[in-house]
Amino acid sequence: MKQLKVGYLPLVKGSWVNGKQEIRRAEVIGMFSKLDAEIVEEGRIIVTEEEANSSIAKFEQERVDAVIVHFLSFALGAVVPAAARRLGVPVIFWSEPEPPWDGGRIQKNSFCGTNCNAHALWKMRLPYTFVYGEGPEAVEAIGRKLRVVAAVKGLRNLRIGSVGGRVPGFYASNYDELQLLDTFGISTEKLTMLEVVEKARKIFADSAEPCAPVADPIRSFDISDEERRRLKALFQAFVETAEKYRLDAFAIRCWPEFSDIYGIGVCALIGLLNEAGFVTGCEGDMIGTVTMKLGSLLVPGEKPFFCDLISFDEKANTGVVWHCGAAAPSLCRSGCEPRFCKHSIIDGGGVKGVSCEFPLKPGRVTLMRIGEDRDCGYRLFMAAGTALETEQLLRGTPLQVKFDEKVSDLIETIIDEGVEHHYALIHGDVTAELKLFAKWMGIKII
Repeated sequence: MKQLKVGYLPLVKGSWVNGKQEIRRAEVIGMFSKLDAEIVEEGRIIVTEEEANSSIAKFEQERVDAVIVHFLSFALGAVVPAAARRLGVPVIFWSEPEPPWDGGRIQKNSFCGTNCNAHALWKMRLPYTFVYGEGPEAVEAIGRKLRVVAAVKGLRNLRIGSVGGRVPGFYASNYDELQLLDTFGISTEKLTMLEVVEKARKIFADSAEPCAPVADPIRSFDISDEERRRLKALFQAFVETAEKYRLDAFAIRCWPEFSDIYGIGVCALIGLLNEAGFVTGCEGDMIGTVTMKLGSLLVPGEKPFFCDLISFDEKANTGVVWHCGAAAPSLCRSGCEPRFCKHSIIDGGGVKGVSCEFPLKPGRVTLMRIGEDRDCGYRLFMAAGTALETEQLLRGTPLQVKFDEKVSDLIETIIDEGVEHHYALIHGDVTAELKLFAKWMGIKII
C-alpha cells in the first residue's frame, strides 16, 4: 500500500494548448510510478477553471496529503491559491526548462507560473516548495519533498509512552505535552515503571523461556541465561504495553532505579525495541525520541541512533558520537557482531546486564535535534557528515564522524545556542529535507 495520496494538477493556459502537453502528462504519470505515493488525477491536462475545480473536488474527496502543481505552460494565478486554502495540504510546484530558443514565441513560460503562484502562497502563509527540471532527477526531487510530507503525516497522531518520566537532573529531557500536541499532533501517555516491570515479572515467572524471539539473533554474549530470559520477558512486556495503550514509541527512564527494580539494565531492550519498529529514546527524553522518529520517517528503512557527542578533534574535523549500548543491532558495522554484555556503567560496570555493544556502520549521516526554544515554539539543530569505519573505541556503541562543517564552528554553535546534549543520528544526508520540514512546521533552524 502506498504511503501517501498525492493530487496531480497539470496546468496549461488556454492560449498555450498544443498536442505536446497531453503527451507530456502521460509520460509524467508513468514516471510517478517510482514514487511511494498513489497519484490522484483527472486523466487530462487542466485548462479551464471548471476543470481545475473538478480536480480539486476529487482531491478533497480522496483526502490527498499533498498536491503537485505541474506548470506544463504558464497558467492563471487564481486556481492554485484557492485550491491550497481549500485543501490545507502542502503544494509542490514543478516547473520545466524552456526548450531551445528559436526566435519565435515562448514555448512554456513554466517557471513564471511557479513564480506567480509562489508569491500568492507565501503571502497567504501556506506551505509550498519547488522543483525544477523535466527528467527522472525532477521526479526524484519530488520524491524527497514527499518524504517530508510523509514525515509531517507520520508525526501527526503519533503516540509515545513515557515510562517513568525523565532521569534525575536531565532538564534537556523535559517537554511541554500540549505544545507537542499542538505543533506536531503527538500525544504522550505517562506510564509507571511498575506497570511494565510487573508485567515482565509475570511473563518471566510463567515460562522457562519467554516467547519473544527478538533476542535470539544476537549470538555473542557474556550475560547469564537468566539475564537473557529477563531481557526477552521485558521486551514482551513492552510490546504488550504498546498494544494496550496504542503506542508507537517509548521514552524510558532507564536509570537509576530500573536495574535495581528488575535486575537488569534496559539498554539492550531499547535497541531491540528500535529494531522492532518501536522508536525508543533513552533517559526519558521525549523530544529526543520525537527527533529519532523524524529521522526514521525521512530515511525509510534506516534505524535512528540516540546518542551523545562525547569528543571532537579540530585538526581532523571529526567527532565521536556514542551511547552505552542501546542502538538497534542492524546499525552494526559490517565485519563486527553485536554482543550482549554486562553493562559498562551500572553499579560500577561489569556487574549486571544488559547492553548491546558494537561499533556503528559508516556512510553519510545527519546529526539532528528538535528542542524547545526558550522563548516559544521549537528549534531544530542539524549537522551532516560522513561516518568513518570505526573500531570499538570504548565500551558501548561508538561512531566517528567527519563533519562537513568546521567542527570548531559546530561546537561553538552547540554551546552558544544551548543545544540539548542528546541527538538523533540517521544514516543519510537529510539536511535539505529537515530545512523544508522546519519551514513547514514554523520551527527555527540552528
